[in-house]
Amino acid sequence: MNGAKKKGLSRVALYYRVSTDKQDLISQKTAVEAWIGALPEGSKPTSIKVYQDEGISGTTTRRPQFQQMMKDAYSGSIDTIIVYRLDRFSRQATTAIKLLLDLDEVGVAFISVTQPVLNLGHENPFRRTMLAAFAEIAEIERETIVTRVKAGLEAAKKKGVRLGPPVKVGDEVRRQVIDLRGEGKSIRDIGSCLNLSVGTVHKILKEEENSVSSS
Repeated sequence: MNGAKKKGLSRVALYYRVSTDKQDLISQKTAVEAWIGALPEGSKPTSIKVYQDEGISGTTTRRPQFQQMMKDAYSGSIDTIIVYRLDRFSRQATTAIKLLLDLDEVGVAFISVTQPVLNLGHENPFRRTMLAAFAEIAEIERETIVTRVKAGLEAAKKKGVRLGPPVKVGDEVRRQVIDLRGEGKSIRDIGSCLNLSVGTVHKILKEEENSVSSS
């Protein structure tokens, strides 16, 4: 990761995410402004831009002001994002970690004023260690997802589910499915015999049943 080497704050983004409760917004702003006000005079931001989303869940990143802030971060317009709490930024832990790592790649720091352990400001001597830990967590999550997907595919194959795009079935194959069913073959046996998925066989038989009942 190639985070910026610059120390201190410069071009800062303040991000607030609130419900319809105005008191929540006031408490966030009060805490963030107090944190900035307590900084040594030479460490205060040279510019501040405020981004605010209202009535949008923190479980999604599809928030207009959030997306604009991230766009500005990636373009180099800001160098630090400050929030009241991490859950204002994102309620999804794995999403938050990925975003923090992405921000670090473009040299943007992150600070949660009520959670000192999440102070990833450029001046934090433990910043690199914390980001390395986040990267390890993200990798574990990726490996877990891959393992789950592989397990799901294997389970689907064992159940006779055909993976990939739907198979086109001609009239001859349909007739064979119906004939085999008439001989008392199970759906799974028919699928194995004709190299069809259980779902495809079931669909053909269901269509045949509907056709007979409507005639």
